[in-house]
Amino acid sequence: MANKSADRLQLLNEKAEELAQIQQEQLVADYDDALAELANEQKHQYVKFAGEYFQIPTEMPFQFATFYFRHCVQKVRGKTQMAVPEEKMYEFIELMLGKEFLAHLEQSKAGVNFVFKHIVPDIMKLWGYDVKGSGAQSAAAQKKTKIRG
Repeated sequence: MANKSADRLQLLNEKAEELAQIQQEQLVADYDDALAELANEQKHQYVKFAGEYFQIPTEMPFQFATFYFRHCVQKVRGKTQMAVPEEKMYEFIELMLGKEFLAHLEQSKAGVNFVFKHIVPDIMKLWGYDVKGSGAQSAAAQKKTKIRG
C-alpha cells in the first residue's frame, strides 16, 4: 500500500509540474514567431547607388530609431526638425544604411549635402517620416545656413 501511495504521489507531482509549466508558458508573451512571420511577409526595398543594390528595411529599425530620436530630433520655433550632429553623422549613416552602403559612400564622389538632401529624406519617407520639408540636414549644413542667412 505504501508503494501505491508513493506512485500516486509521484504521478501527482509530475502532473503538478506539467500544469505549472503550462501556466508559466501562458504568462509569457512570445514574439519570436510573430517577428519571424513578419520578416517572411515583408517585401524589401532596395536602393541603387554606385552600381550596387542595397536592401533597406521597410520600417525603421529599432536601433536606428533610438539613435535618431535621442540625437537627431530637435524643436525649433515649435516645429520638430532633424539635425544630425557632426560627431554623430558617421554613426547615423551606418545605422540607417548599413556598413556596406557606408563603405560605398566613402568611395564615391557623393558629398554630405547630397546624402542629406536625397538619400536620407527618401529613406525616412519610406519609413513614414517626411523630413524633407522639416529642414533635414546635417549639423554642418545647418551652420552654413546660419552663417549665410
